[in-house]
Amino acid sequence: MEWERGCILANYLGLMCRQLEQCIEHVRNRKQFGKPIGKFQSVAYRVVDMKVRLDACRPLVYRIGRLKQLNKPAVLESSIAKLFVSESLIKSCQDALQIFGGYGYMVEQRIERDLRDAFGSTLYSGTSEIQRNIIANSLGI
Repeated sequence: MEWERGCILANYLGLMCRQLEQCIEHVRNRKQFGKPIGKFQSVAYRVVDMKVRLDACRPLVYRIGRLKQLNKPAVLESSIAKLFVSESLIKSCQDALQIFGGYGYMVEQRIERDLRDAFGSTLYSGTSEIQRNIIANSLGI
């Protein structure tokens, strides 16, 4: 499960990175009231939050790979990463959908599909509740 979670989570990092790049391009090019929508704080802050989440998720996933490369267990680390990354993915997909507005529902943008898939990320390879149980047990509570 540790390897499985690490590999699944690496895909999520790629998805989050692709979405961030899409959103940055969109907020630079889409204009509203005569200026790019990225100049509006509420839009810019969503993009910023996506970047912060991506940067916070990346070391959690890399830590799993590093431990497995050293043939060490990563039960706690993979559960922490699975919980945080999968829930961050949902939030980033929601932000991307909000940034794109109605365009986000168009199949060509892939955002609507990403959001549907993101909800599944909290289910397979152990639900978020199972990850919380594993983490709590590892903490002795």
